[in-house]
Amino acid sequence: MLLAYNLVRYQMIKMASTLKGYWPNQLSFSESAAWVMKLLWTLEGALPGRILELVKNVGAMAQIVKLPGRRERSFPRVVKERPWKYPTAKRKNASQA
Repeated sequence: MLLAYNLVRYQMIKMASTLKGYWPNQLSFSESAAWVMKLLWTLEGALPGRILELVKNVGAMAQIVKLPGRRERSFPRVVKERPWKYPTAKRKNASQA
């Protein structure tokens, strides 16, 4: 499993290098994994002289696996106050004692 994961990530790095201004984390992992699987299936029946050509063609798949840009948040991230675990007792003034 780890070997397959690293193979997909390596191919994502190669695909991202063909796209100007894109990083590997801006590509879809699941789509990349599907393309790598398709590539492996085509290599099984390919002629030995054509294997290198098919592997070099990975850069052409990069346009297909690009993720869309992120939209801006509608609500900014903030740290919310935690509710009190116990109810607070009302304090009495010194004049009420």
